[in-house]
This record gives sequence, C-alpha cells and structure tokens, in this order.
Amino acid sequence: MHVFNAALVMQHTSGINLPVSKLLQKKELDIFAVIELIDSVLDILRQNRSNCENVFHKIFDQVKNECGKYDAPLLIPRRCKSQIFRDNYPSDDPVHFFRKTIFVPYLDYLIVNMEDRFFGQKQKCRSLWGLIPKYCDASPDTAQDLQRLVEIYQEDIGPRAAVVPEVQRWVNKWKKEDVSTVLSSTIEALCACHVDIYPNVYMLLTILGTLPVSTATSERNFSTMRCLKTYLRSSIGNERMTGLALLSIHKDRQIDSEKITNGFVASSNRRSDFVL
Repeated sequence: MHVFNAALVMQHTSGINLPVSKLLQKKELDIFAVIELIDSVLDILRQNRSNCENVFHKIFDQVKNECGKYDAPLLIPRRCKSQIFRDNYPSDDPVHFFRKTIFVPYLDYLIVNMEDRFFGQKQKCRSLWGLIPKYCDASPDTAQDLQRLVEIYQEDIGPRAAVVPEVQRWVNKWKKEDVSTVLSSTIEALCACHVDIYPNVYMLLTILGTLPVSTATSERNFSTMRCLKTYLRSSIGNERMTGLALLSIHKDRQIDSEKITNGFVASSNRRSDFVL
C-alpha cells in the first residue's frame, strides 16, 4: 500500500518535471526559456499543493486499482504513541493519512528545492533581463539594474556615463518595433546587435549568452573522460585524448576519412609510399 502510493505520487510529479529534465540536458540553452519553463512548472506544483485534496483523491483512485490487481488491503500502517522511524499522523482514513505522509511532504520538498536551485540564476539574469527586446518593457527597475550591471561587469564594459545612454538607445530602438517581430532569445538579440553602435550592450549580451544554466555539459565531458582514460590508456597524451573525447561527444558529425588519411600521410616523410 505504501509502495503504491509513493510510486504513483512520483509518477504524477515526474510527469510535471519531465520537460525541465529534458531541457536541462541539452547542449545549447536559452536561460530565459529555461526560467520561464521552471516558473510554469513551479506554478503547477503550487496549484497541486493548494488543491492537494482533490489532486491526491485522483491519485488514490489509481492506488485502489493497483491494490485490487494484487489483492493488497487498503490499510494504514500501525500507529503507536511514540514513533520515530516513520510518520505517525492520527488518522483512520487511508486517503487522509497517505496525503499527509507522502503527497504533501513530497510536493513541499520539490517546490523548496527547485526554488533554491534556480533562485540564484534568476537573480543573475534579473539585471540583464531588460536587454532582451521582448522584455524591454517588463523590467521595472531599469536604473537599479543598470547600476548593478556597471558594478558587476565594470572590467568588461565602459563607464556608467557611456553604458546608461547606450542601453537607453537600445531599449528605445526595440520599443518602436512591431510586437510580432521583437526578438525573444539571447542569441537572436546578439545577432541583431551592431557591435560598433552598441559595444557595451553587445558585451553584456555575450555575457548573458554564456551564463551556464546547468552543469550537464561539463558532467558529460567528465563521463566521457572516464570511459576513455582506462588503465590500458594511462599514458595517453593530451592531443590524442582531446581527439578521442571530441569524437565520442560529437558523434553526429560526419568525418571525411579520406581527408584524415591524406593529412596523416603528409604529416611526415616516409621511406616508402603509404598504401592502403
């Protein structure tokens, strides 16, 4: 009974978190798209939390069907006056007991951990939010954001007297554009930004485009290195190691074997002809 409840609760919440899990595994991510998706997932989890009775009632109906398949009784665990190894809520109703012991704590755990994990990312992007054409009007504290940008990235951009007018020109430019043509991603904004006209904005957009959303790419590199750097390859050089790692990571790229062979043949003088 306890196992069925836990499994179906995890199935329900995993379906909500599945798009985030898939998106964070990709190589090229737009940080604003990720933040929007995470905010929407958190909204759904909070709605489930506020309406936990109705949501869990539907989950418990599935639990009843699974228990009926295996002739498992719908009983709650034995309760006593003092219990330290598991929850001991005073309830005689299985729906009420498992909702308070499994569903609600698990939802609270997911919401708190997702907020803690991505709160720092949102704070980093808040100052740069107004540089994206789609969100130029959505940034409420433009003056404070500019001051924060100048303080954080003062080594990469010009003085405040030059940055503030330049950002204002950039924002005013996109306010005049049609809403349907306004750019919504960092890469699109970076391609549309003229480096000679908006040098500081171009540098800030470059920084924004390189902010890491997750550590999936670096973890993928270390996993590849573990597979390649075996005991039999303990003396492998850096150049060969890098080549094997690139071949392993970028498997989708087509390789011209004839070009590689010609380059290998021409790399050194040989006494006899190299014949395949």
